[in-house]
Amino acid sequence: MLDTTLYNTEEILNLLKLEQIGEDRFRGQSHFMGSPNVFGGQVLGQSLYAASVTVEQRRPHSLHSLFILPGNHRLPIEYEVERVRDGGSFSTRRVVAYQEGRRIFVTSISFQNEEQGLSHQKAMPAAADPESLPSSIKTWKDNAALLKRPFQPVPVDFRADHAGDIYGGHQSGTTKQVWTRAPMPLPDDVLTHETLFAYVSDYGLLWTSLQPHGIKMGDPRLQIASLDHTIWFHRPFRMDEWLLFSMDSPNASGGRGLCFAHIYNQDGVLVATTAQEGLIRLREKKA
Repeated sequence: MLDTTLYNTEEILNLLKLEQIGEDRFRGQSHFMGSPNVFGGQVLGQSLYAASVTVEQRRPHSLHSLFILPGNHRLPIEYEVERVRDGGSFSTRRVVAYQEGRRIFVTSISFQNEEQGLSHQKAMPAAADPESLPSSIKTWKDNAALLKRPFQPVPVDFRADHAGDIYGGHQSGTTKQVWTRAPMPLPDDVLTHETLFAYVSDYGLLWTSLQPHGIKMGDPRLQIASLDHTIWFHRPFRMDEWLLFSMDSPNASGGRGLCFAHIYNQDGVLVATTAQEGLIRLREKKA
């Protein structure tokens, strides 16, 4: 039986569906993630929804985003879609997110007709069977209690060899593998899976750049925030089937960390790639 205290899948799926308030204009609500700021994955997923509504038949193949200002989770977000181009095979949309008249986020999304062509991929690395791994969610809930913070439910399950990695603060290498899957069957609607993937793609990716330094969640010196985010959609996938996020952080410098993730299904098919650079600033403790 699904533990409803750990997961909020239906809430997030509803959150990612926007209200249309005008021609190519949409409004979305936010939810509390333990911070006064809006979760980056939320605006990624909502922007993808807004852009997709304005494109017929074609599916997204790339998304390139900049986080400009922190969003306030207590206020709605308005999205304006610019129909940049509709060509013979590709469509381009630009989406700007606003709160109180200020731009907080901008993304460019490209869509393509389904097409056959040359095909190769990076091989999936060796990985543990997700069914053999414990869920990370209960560990996160336990650690949140230790940090005296309210636990926030999540829309998908996460499983890793070291389930408490973002809380542990132990030093390790620059790579990490995490399996993820929605805890319940989802509708067949492709957009549901794509927007939920965009939401989830912002979970824990940037933390990979902190592993070599032994920095843990809750460290009072840490200021962390997404600066930009890119997704390339390669092949079809479902979010209610196991997906492996194989993550790597090739660089950290100048108060920023760079991270990549190759995402595979259980058959070893590369379905997507993501990249993110974020602020990982350590502030000096006040005397």
